[in-house]
Amino acid sequence: MKKEAVLFMLVFAIIISGCAAQESADFKEAQEEAERDGEAGVAGGLQQGFPSNSEAEPESVSETPQDLIPEINNMPTEPAAEALSFSWEKDGGSRIADGSVPFVHGLKDGKVRLYYCNIKGILSAISNDGLTFAKEQGIRISPGAGFEFIVCDPTIVNLPGGKIRMYYKGANSQNPGPGQSIHKIYSAVSSDGLTFEKEGLRIDSETNGDNGWASVPDAIMLPDGRVRIYYVTASGMQHGIGSAVSSDGLNFAKEAGIRVPNLVDPALARIADKYVLFAASIDEGFAKVPKGIYYVESSDGLDFGEPMPVFQEDNVYDPSVLKINDKTVRVFYGKVVPPQLPAVESHTGNIVE
Repeated sequence: MKKEAVLFMLVFAIIISGCAAQESADFKEAQEEAERDGEAGVAGGLQQGFPSNSEAEPESVSETPQDLIPEINNMPTEPAAEALSFSWEKDGGSRIADGSVPFVHGLKDGKVRLYYCNIKGILSAISNDGLTFAKEQGIRISPGAGFEFIVCDPTIVNLPGGKIRMYYKGANSQNPGPGQSIHKIYSAVSSDGLTFEKEGLRIDSETNGDNGWASVPDAIMLPDGRVRIYYVTASGMQHGIGSAVSSDGLNFAKEAGIRVPNLVDPALARIADKYVLFAASIDEGFAKVPKGIYYVESSDGLDFGEPMPVFQEDNVYDPSVLKINDKTVRVFYGKVVPPQLPAVESHTGNIVE
């Protein structure tokens, strides 16, 4: 009887132990399955772009980590700069007859001096109002030998101490167009704007990659004191307006690329914190816009936008711009008038708010 009792107790203990082991195994398996389900829920939630509702995961995982990265969609952005818009009106009459290729220079006393070209060289005229000009006696820059057989296309920067420097084109013949003559850029200095002393060659188009054609310069003084010259180039397969920069106004390094393709005859002004470059379309097939005077805008003076018309007309070229005030500019330009005589005319533009 005792043996049977002992045997019964032994069997009962084995059964109890097995059930406990199975229950423990079942619990562990159920726990692992729950954990797998929880992970799958979190992964599925993240793939769908929203957090899982699994309570098995900590809060830092169940929330989209928006607090760990910038809110890109809500970050403040710089507003796009609006393009300048002008209302243009042609000024009556001519500013100068029997001369062309103007450069207009505002003087400290409020007068305006207009430099222009004819067969004699570079001449000048003076005005109290920027519309009616009186020709001044004498020649500012006379032609010379070699590559100054023709001199034209003046542009001026003010120097410390009251002097001015003129940059101008020198050419070895009257033949138009790249490949028919060679154009280079020279400079001269003056203390009164009337008597100039030549300084020599500034941009040699035969050595700097312009293929013999560096023409129609327009110079500006940059905020850091350097001088940049915009000019017409025939560099490689790129034709249009290029640039060169100098720390002393005498030794220039060509800047890579083209500032404005296909247009010619640059004239630059700072208007409303922008670099605004006026230029001419003289060949519709080449420029891809109708003949006329245009302007393009830039925030840095290097990369310019698409051309906007000042006006569209045949036989106009070489613009120069006078900033009258913060809202008004006057664009001077050369024009061929009947019977094939050169003249300087102008348009006045007001910024439209």
